[in-house]
Amino acid sequence: MFKVLEVPEEVDLNQFSRLLWQQKISHRFHHVDGVQVMTVARQDQVMTTANLFRQWQAGEIRPTEQDSISVGGYFNPCEMLGNIGMAFLRAPATLLLIGVCIILAFIAPLNAMNDLVRSMLFPDFSYGTRMIVMDRVVENFSLVQFWKMISPILLHGGLVHLAFNMLWLWEFGRRIEFVQPSWALLLLIVTIALFSNTVQFLYGGSIYFGGMSGVVYGLFGYIWMWQLFDSRKGLSLPGPLIFFFILSLVIMTAIDLDFIADEAHIGGILFGVLYGATTATISRILRSRAL
Repeated sequence: MFKVLEVPEEVDLNQFSRLLWQQKISHRFHHVDGVQVMTVARQDQVMTTANLFRQWQAGEIRPTEQDSISVGGYFNPCEMLGNIGMAFLRAPATLLLIGVCIILAFIAPLNAMNDLVRSMLFPDFSYGTRMIVMDRVVENFSLVQFWKMISPILLHGGLVHLAFNMLWLWEFGRRIEFVQPSWALLLLIVTIALFSNTVQFLYGGSIYFGGMSGVVYGLFGYIWMWQLFDSRKGLSLPGPLIFFFILSLVIMTAIDLDFIADEAHIGGILFGVLYGATTATISRILRSRAL
């Protein structure tokens, strides 16, 4: 999302929001540090939206009484393809990961345990025993094992599991990729995967796990910390969403269902919080020194 403007919290923007929807401008409002921050989905709409806001404030333009747009206006195939193309240009890493996960969900479903799935499971660093000996791990470590420490995040067991994780990967991944480089998002995902998967292996007691949810919780923690430590960079989450994710983590951990990778969720969010707080603090310090 691209930032357009900031207005005081007491300003009622409901009618302006209605005007924007009538103009088919996708937008959001976030409450940050006592102000309402408005963002739009497309960079080429920033100036248009800012001009509309000035006209709306001056009373020169108002939303129409009826919101009447045809179904074809919302679901124009050419416009839809154009939006997908623009989304890929703005968030290529996020969409690429989603595409890979969707493909693997059909050719390597986690619950099928075919040869491809087995080749992507976390490596058994106990080598069939009940004890992990670090000297033996270091001696036998390879790039293949490094890849297998990451690859479980690409495996999903069922459409519900896939849909839930992909929804939140898109929501959080694109937020990061809109304001930070794609390589930074990929580096973040890789490091979260390494940490959360290792925690799941060490404390979950099995190599038979998979899914993007540990990474999703890590991305959530990362954005949350940027919102707290350096909100000027434009990474933020609405309060209800923060509450939902923390509550869901507490509930799932308390229920402790066998098919939920609680350890990966906890490891992911802890790493995301630490990584986000560290990088956001460094960003704020560097900006203050540059002033």
